[in-house]
Amino acid sequence: MIPNELNLGPITATLVVGPEGEHVGPDGTSKSLGGQADLDWFVSVRRRAEVVLTSGKSYVDEIYRPPANAELAVFSRALTASDLGPGVMLISEHHATNFIEAVKHLQSLGFEKIQCEFGPTGFLALSAVPSVEAYLSSDKLSGIEIFTSRHGVKFELVSSAGLFIARIGSVAVH
Repeated sequence: MIPNELNLGPITATLVVGPEGEHVGPDGTSKSLGGQADLDWFVSVRRRAEVVLTSGKSYVDEIYRPPANAELAVFSRALTASDLGPGVMLISEHHATNFIEAVKHLQSLGFEKIQCEFGPTGFLALSAVPSVEAYLSSDKLSGIEIFTSRHGVKFELVSSAGLFIARIGSVAVH
């Protein structure tokens, strides 16, 4: 569930981390890092989107399936359209050379509400873009503190009711 105090903009990026700032859980995916509150947050942010954008690595590692109410786009230099499921859009190096260009490509196709779901590299790259609202979530505040310290980024805690959610990037102040 999106906290009442958040008025999310059209382009969001989210990443869940464990209590030690890790982005991959014991099962090799991020799915084992968050509890029910994180799943509720994840689903509510996704429901706002017209398209969900992920990387080829995340698509494969997380065994992505298209969301019920949005398109799924995969930014990859290695995957081909035949590697993707039916209806999944490929953004190849012919369309974009980095995460920011992948978002711009989706905007050029008419998508306005974009949810980005990358690992730390893509998440951090997008967090530096003022038009992207990047949110880090964790069951423990320590996860956010360790992740941001490790990557040299600042954060602003925006919710701590059942789930710690922090805004990362150009507007963060902590």
